Amino acid sequence: MELIYTVFRLIGLYLGYPLQLIFFKRRTFFESDRRTNRRALMKGGKLIIANHYNMLDYVMASFLVLPRKLNVVTSEHPFTIPFFRFGMKFFGAIQANRVTKNMRFMDICADTIKKGQLVEIFPEGRNTPDGNIHEFKHSYIVIAYRAGAPIIPVVSDGNYGLFRRTNVIVGDEIDISRFVTSGKRTPTKEELTAINDHVFSKVLELRQELERRKAGERCSKK
Repeated sequence: MELIYTVFRLIGLYLGYPLQLIFFKRRTFFESDRRTNRRALMKGGKLIIANHYNMLDYVMASFLVLPRKLNVVTSEHPFTIPFFRFGMKFFGAIQANRVTKNMRFMDICADTIKKGQLVEIFPEGRNTPDGNIHEFKHSYIVIAYRAGAPIIPVVSDGNYGLFRRTNVIVGDEIDISRFVTSGKRTPTKEELTAINDHVFSKVLELRQELERRKAGERCSKK
């Protein structure tokens, strides 16, 4: 069954590749060295966190890490419709049910990362089409800690659509292990708060850096 999901995923991605070149027209920046940041995306198990405009965030990110598979944490809604449930499975969706509040998804994500795969999660936990980056939920920290993996922050401007250009910046890896000294399976409340404050500040800095680089691109064309 896993082979079937893989075949469908690859077919969908490669058929959609020409279309995404038109629809996203993505321009990708990297916080530090392009080669280093790109290598981080292409090698090993990592947790990608991103700001969240709408479902196209995941589509864009899937092509950002191509040919790697990008598993993604989603709400329970797509899984209620059989057609979408099948599609979500072969694209690697991991259900986080906000109704039952089942936290099992965190261990599923951690196990997936331990296998050397990529997992993307949107820490805001909801769409934020107003363009602001809102408060982060702490589940992403638990996932990264249990997986023993770094976090890669990705920020986009959500400028999706025909005749538009999507701008995205990939940040340096964030190692959260230095914040955790309790040795518990789940970081303490204080540790979670400290980590979240650090990561959230980093994401806000990346958004400012993205705007700065976009402005620089515009000036260079004049």
